[in-house]
Amino acid sequence: MVKIFIIILFLFLNGCSTFKKEVVKCPKVFSPRKAAEIVINSEKNQPIYVGFRGVPKLCFEDGDDIQMQLSVNIRAIRNDTAQDDYVPVNISIVSIDKNEKEFDRDEFNYSQFLLKGSKIVDRATMFNLKVPTGGKVLLGIK
Repeated sequence: MVKIFIIILFLFLNGCSTFKKEVVKCPKVFSPRKAAEIVINSEKNQPIYVGFRGVPKLCFEDGDDIQMQLSVNIRAIRNDTAQDDYVPVNISIVSIDKNEKEFDRDEFNYSQFLLKGSKIVDRATMFNLKVPTGGKVLLGIK
């Protein structure tokens, strides 16, 4: 009985290797100039610079489309570090087709904590997005 269980388990695990996703070249990701970096007032009404610090990505074939996984790194910089503060951040990511029509969208809103004494604070947020073949991805902060 144990031998049969081991054989079935081996065959099942061996068959799982056929479910591997094929990694493909990622579509272009870009951000309009006014959406790549902005100055936002914090909860304590202090100006905080917020901008992208990098967007590592990984793409897989998904039928006729591409499944894109992104890690959007946001950096907040402030001058007044005398107290704890929060800055509201809204990230939008949109895939568009060849005709520049929206295909898929993901948004994330959060309040980034700025610890007393910290001038620079980074945060990475993961996104998943479907992109049509030949499409592009727009990324923005507001």
